[in-house]
Order: sequence, then C-alpha cells, then structure tokens
Amino acid sequence: MKKCPTCQVDVNSSRTTCPLCGEKLEGQGGQATHPPYQFEKQKINLALRILLFLSIIAISSTVLINFLTFHGDFWSFYVVLGILYMWILLRSTIMSNRNIAMRLLIQMISISLLCIGIEEVSRSSGWALEYIVPFTCIASTVAIVIVILSKKMRYNDYLLYLLTAILISFVPLILYWTEVVQILWPSIAAAGVAFITVVGMLLFSDRATKDELKKRFHI
Repeated sequence: MKKCPTCQVDVNSSRTTCPLCGEKLEGQGGQATHPPYQFEKQKINLALRILLFLSIIAISSTVLINFLTFHGDFWSFYVVLGILYMWILLRSTIMSNRNIAMRLLIQMISISLLCIGIEEVSRSSGWALEYIVPFTCIASTVAIVIVILSKKMRYNDYLLYLLTAILISFVPLILYWTEVVQILWPSIAAAGVAFITVVGMLLFSDRATKDELKKRFHI
C-alpha cells in the first residue's frame, strides 16, 4: 500500500506522487482508503477541443486581418505567440502531473523564447536577452530550490532540472562576453545565483546527491 508521508493518506494508484500535494509516495501498491484521483476526462477533452477551435479561429483571423491591412507591421505575430504560450502553460503546467521542477523549467524556457520572439518582431533594443532571460533564470532556479526545501524531498528527484536551470543561467554571461548583449549586471546576477546554488548543493546536499553529481559530471 502506498502512503503519502505528508498527507498521511493511503493511495491505491500506479502513480509515484501524491495526487493532493505532489509528495513522493512510499510503499507498494495495494488496497487503499483514499480513492484514486481522476479527472472528468470527457468534459476536459471537450473543453480542450473547444479551446483549440477558438485558438485556430483567433490565429487565422488575426493573420488574415494583418495581411489585408498590412502596413509594414506583423502585429499578428504577437497574438500567435500569446496563444502558443497559453497552450504551453495549460498543457505543461496547469494540467500536467509531471515533476514541478520540470514544469518550472519549461516555463523558464517558454517565457524566454516568447520575449525573444516579441523583441525580434518589434525590432526593439535587446531588453529580452539583457533583462528578461537573466531574471527568468534567477526566478526559476530560486523557485526550484524553494520547492526542494519546502517539500523536504531528496535533491535527486529534482537534480536534473535544477542543473539544467543552472547551466542556462550562465548563457546570458556568455552572450555578454560575445557582445550579443551590452548590459552586464543582469548576466552577472544570473550567473551569481547559479554559482551560489551549486556551492550550496555541494555543501548541504546528502551523500547520495553528491555521488549523483560526480556521476553526471564524471568526476
């Protein structure tokens, strides 16, 4: 019988995390006192199909209007990006049962790409790479660390996603060195938070996590 150490309820399910709090379940499957958590799939699927239909109409209409009234500005691209991000947010975050760290990482990448796309279309002055990407990296790294500490789970459960966020946090600094961006301090801030996180992992993580780090970095 699987049991959630946080909620103290028994769960009869093949899933590995608690449907109430997301904590990792302990024990083996068996008869349970807590009913399996299920979505009303038919209603959700119908709602998703309606939303997809409306999204297609919105994209088609804005692209057509933009084409018919074109005066050198591809404003419909903003609508397309917004709708695509809405679907990423809906499917990978709100409706997903995946690891919360993975959802945070997906959001970090999605928001960064969305802002870079808007910047390119609007031909603005580099605000996405200079400010949005570094601060999104900082927010995501800090959020994953907070989740790990608040849920009292082993680093191993979130290690891959945390390491990915840390590595991406050094990208703005590389872009500054290659003169792609001109403002240094946001890139330094993102790299600094990433470095502090790595030091904290090495100092405060358990032995299993340190062994996992050595294995991943071949040291």
